Amino acid sequence: MVKKSKLILVFCLLAGMFPALKAQEMPFKDYADTHKDRKFCFYPSTLRMINIAKDPDYNELVNGIEKLLVYTLDSAAKASQSYKSIITSYKKIGFEEYASMSGGETNFFLYGKENKDENQFVGVMKTEDGMYAFYMRGQIGWQKIPALMQSFQADDMINIFDLNKQKSGKRPQNK
Repeated sequence: MVKKSKLILVFCLLAGMFPALKAQEMPFKDYADTHKDRKFCFYPSTLRMINIAKDPDYNELVNGIEKLLVYTLDSAAKASQSYKSIITSYKKIGFEEYASMSGGETNFFLYGKENKDENQFVGVMKTEDGMYAFYMRGQIGWQKIPALMQSFQADDMINIFDLNKQKSGKRPQNK
């Protein structure tokens, strides 16, 4: 009977954690869902699939990621700069600025909140070609990314943003 009570108590504690985790993801999803062109959701297994070269350093890097949401945002979000509101909402719930970069057509913002139970990151990148927003839950070795980026060859990874964008289901014609 005591074991059953402990099991129920542990289950209730764990179940109580999930709404809090989801709540921190919600400001991002609410904004991105109303301004998205495309949405991608990745877990470690799907992140490893795009690694055609099977680079072990890349696989090690993504193993700590629990969930990664990537949205390509519409032109209205880019033109209005409304994406800044998502950053403000995350700052209000305790996210700290990790990185920001501005110059020319490129803007990049990365905010995070780390603690012993959960690490979360949210970011927005605006480039000449498009605008992207992401939310990540999990652990990642940020310091390893620059060296990994320099070691990539052009065809080591599948570029998810170049996947067929046609909604009709027709495949492109080979010429």
